Amino acid sequence: MRGEERRKVTCIVCPLGCEATVTIKNERVIKVENLECPRGEDYVLTEIEAPKRDFFTTVQVRGAGVPVCPVRATQPVPKEKLLECSKELAKITVDAPIKIGDVIVENLLGLGVDIIAARNLEEMEKKENR
Repeated sequence: MRGEERRKVTCIVCPLGCEATVTIKNERVIKVENLECPRGEDYVLTEIEAPKRDFFTTVQVRGAGVPVCPVRATQPVPKEKLLECSKELAKITVDAPIKIGDVIVENLLGLGVDIIAARNLEEMEKKENR
């Protein structure tokens, strides 16, 4: 068992940007101070105990006028899994055409998060015939 630790966390939920003082014991938040709104407490708890991040990257694409397609996760990903997610997606190549919202990978790494296309990409041949 560890003793108590105090950390400063800047809340990003609203424009106020409160600097919360957080007391942590045994890796759990036991006290949050200096927040102006109640939404900040949920943010601080998650940021300390189970941080997540929005996840955006690219995957290789075949048959389009560009070599990669931007993709994003359908929900935030645990912070400690970001590198592993990136490495997994680096192995993937998809074929054009691709439409925004197409699922590129279902349930990435068993996290319950899908990876979807963030851009339309036509096949190169279709583009040239216009």
